[in-house]
Amino acid sequence: MKQHALFQPVIMTFVLSVFLSGVAVAQPDAPGPVKCLWVGTAAHSEPVMDDVLRDIGENYPSVAVTVTDNIGGLTLDNLKQYDVLLLLQLKAENGDPPEEVKQGIVEFLKGGGGLVVLHFAVANVQQWRDSIDIFGAMWVDGKSTHGPYHEFRVDVAEEAHPIVEGVKPFITNDELYFNLLMRPDMQVIMTANEERGGHTVAEPMLATHYYHNARCVYFALGHDVKSTEPPEFRKIIVQSIEWSACRR
Repeated sequence: MKQHALFQPVIMTFVLSVFLSGVAVAQPDAPGPVKCLWVGTAAHSEPVMDDVLRDIGENYPSVAVTVTDNIGGLTLDNLKQYDVLLLLQLKAENGDPPEEVKQGIVEFLKGGGGLVVLHFAVANVQQWRDSIDIFGAMWVDGKSTHGPYHEFRVDVAEEAHPIVEGVKPFITNDELYFNLLMRPDMQVIMTANEERGGHTVAEPMLATHYYHNARCVYFALGHDVKSTEPPEFRKIIVQSIEWSACRR
């Protein structure tokens, strides 16, 4: 036993010398860009996201976006090719997507996929009752509304959240949604003040929640091209995609 002990310093010295000599050690591959399936380019009826998509493609290599308007392709087999599903417009007939689409989205999220929901997407699936749990917010006819399209300030409520890293309060022109039905456990990240009945109400503009283990984001802005012009808008979308994919 003593004889073996005498060889230990020699072995350790050899290992240390190899380490210091610069011999290459295999490193794990860096993750590729987040693969995001973006559904819809029109918030209501007019295309509004062309410049945003071009900007993301040219300036944000961390995200790879595929765009479609075909909600029939939102089956689990297709969704499994992506890390994140982003919904701007589902165009569901009578506000109720086909069962295979609903099931595909649910199973995708249960399997660990991420979700980002923008602006009008919460308003055109009102007959899909489970969507409030999945999207985190829902437009309710007769209750939810917005004032005139106008300029307003968007403030950061949770500065430590990774989605708003490097994002400062900014001015936008948009519809300011209020009285949405929202999950009670939503974490509100950004707000905008709405004057109603002599009171100032901080309405959620950006909020997150979990659906099973899936990270989900609701971002209320994006009515038209002008609303997408602030650089903060694009940064928030990219960082929402990254966060929902567990990349930040």
